[in-house]
Amino acid sequence: MLQNIFLLCILLGISVPLLNLLTGWFGGMFGGVCVDVDIDVDVHVSTSTSAGGFIPFNFMCLCLFLLTFGASGQATLHLMTNPLSTALFLALSLFLGGLAYFLLYKLLIKRLKESDASAFSYQCLNGKTAEVTLTISGDSMGTISMHDSTGAAISFRAKRDPDLAKWLPDTIKKGESVVITGTDAEEKLCYVAVSLGEIIKHKMGEA
Repeated sequence: MLQNIFLLCILLGISVPLLNLLTGWFGGMFGGVCVDVDIDVDVHVSTSTSAGGFIPFNFMCLCLFLLTFGASGQATLHLMTNPLSTALFLALSLFLGGLAYFLLYKLLIKRLKESDASAFSYQCLNGKTAEVTLTISGDSMGTISMHDSTGAAISFRAKRDPDLAKWLPDTIKKGESVVITGTDAEEKLCYVAVSLGEIIKHKMGEA
């Protein structure tokens, strides 16, 4: 039974990252289809504990915990010859899994979270320039990329600004520079125009 449990933990530990990898790969194959990373293994669930929320729950860390627990348990299974040794090696496996969770969160996930797109105030993005990384066509979403204060590249979902649509090309191709003209924080979406010249032209027309 323990062997089945360990194998199940190993399987679960690798399945979510693998699914994320395949989803991202397939998502990149279809023009106009944007895979929102907020639904994959980078989802963070903020939980408050009596210890003040020591380490938040994180799917990626959980996967590493399961993988470490299952692998260490499987490796020491032949040493679990009696109840005492079984308890000791199970405790050791749990400890190694917990340590792996802690280290991954502190050394990687926390740093990524601090520089994640969610750390930006969407309102502060208005007027900033970005580069199209996935073609924006018609009313379909694409993606844009810009750099944060640390120089790290971050991506946002983007659509053509509907208020400027008649002044914009039907397709904004990958590699083109755009200006963020509006945002939707709830949808985590940016509205873009090709250049500041288009915005000025629109505003002058309204005047």
